[in-house]
Amino acid sequence: MNSELKDFIIKRSHLNVEQIKPELRLAEDIGLYGLDAISFFEDFFTTFKIENLEDFDSDLHIEGGPDFAPRPIEWLKNVFIKKRRKYLRPDVTIGHLQKVIEKGEWFNEK
Repeated sequence: MNSELKDFIIKRSHLNVEQIKPELRLAEDIGLYGLDAISFFEDFFTTFKIENLEDFDSDLHIEGGPDFAPRPIEWLKNVFIKKRRKYLRPDVTIGHLQKVIEKGEWFNEK
């Protein structure tokens, strides 16, 4: 795994280097929700010079968590809109971030 990505995550979380694994999820495992997640992704895109940001949909990948009131309408959209159905749990993994860095642009995992 990219040592720059590890350093980036360590600076923005409670994790140490031994705890960083590709399967860790940003929201559920690390606790990045709402405004913290938005800040994390903005810093990530800038630090790693990620392009194609129009494919990044914050509604799909950032859960409101404790920063926001519950958004049942978003959950309903995930259920009823076919394109979004796979994002019932939209959490991004560290492994996906590594692939994004390697590719140099954002893409949604399928």
